[in-house]
Amino acid sequence: MALCTVAGIGGGGIAISMLIAFFKFDTKPAVAVSSFSILICTTMRFFYNFKTMNPEKPHMNVLDYSLAAIMMPTTLAGSQIGGFVLLIFPALYIQIALTLLLAFLSYQTTKKGLQLHAKEKALKEKEAEIPFDQKSVLGDLNRTKVSTLDISTTS
Repeated sequence: MALCTVAGIGGGGIAISMLIAFFKFDTKPAVAVSSFSILICTTMRFFYNFKTMNPEKPHMNVLDYSLAAIMMPTTLAGSQIGGFVLLIFPALYIQIALTLLLAFLSYQTTKKGLQLHAKEKALKEKEAEIPFDQKSVLGDLNRTKVSTLDISTTS
């Protein structure tokens, strides 16, 4: 759960799978334990980040309350619906649905990763085609733009 909390991914898919595979939990108790552990991790992360200041806006903390105000109603609604689904459907249906969801999300993540890899590879190949003397000139131009931008924003 610590890795999931640091990465900011919640960890439901990982925690439920681990509880079922290694600790021989049934599906419904595994979902309940996973939800509780996510609640505890989220609460601790909130208190940890409560006094952390935003590097771009020193008068504000790093927590984005406008995003939380948008996400919380849908998160609470999803939790309520999930609770009813756990009560209504048998464990086998829930496990099949969670497996399909995890497979779909894994597919999407792999597809996005391959797209990013192809884009980075094309960028590196394009960069390799530029002669060395032009790279240094382009680097100087980029540094000039950045320093000009920094000077204009601080005035």
